[in-house]
Amino acid sequence: MTRQNEHGFSAIELLITLFVGVAFVATGYQIYSVVIQNNGDARARAKASNIAYDMLRKYGAQATTPCTAVTPSPAPSIPSDSGLSNPAVTVTISCPFGGTSGTSKVSVRITYGNPQQEVNHATYVTN
Repeated sequence: MTRQNEHGFSAIELLITLFVGVAFVATGYQIYSVVIQNNGDARARAKASNIAYDMLRKYGAQATTPCTAVTPSPAPSIPSDSGLSNPAVTVTISCPFGGTSGTSKVSVRITYGNPQQEVNHATYVTN
């Protein structure tokens, strides 16, 4: 009695192949999740940074000669359609070289998200 070779997978070979496939799919999903999360964080940081630069230009034009330290009034606000969650902004104009100098420092601090993220930008304005 001779035995013929059977073609195809045995049950053990099939289970091992399925296990390896599931491991690849699970690893791929984890990498995909991390990439999507980092992309969202980078997008929010870029939005906050763009808002901060816009405010630097806007409030830099309000700097006076000689320098006068001031917190702009009315208080600056972030547009509701910015896409940032829980945003807050602080703008200050200070005199780093004294009140008689013509150089002002304009600082913008934006906080957003939960947990809180922060973006700080500053520029010097000479009038």
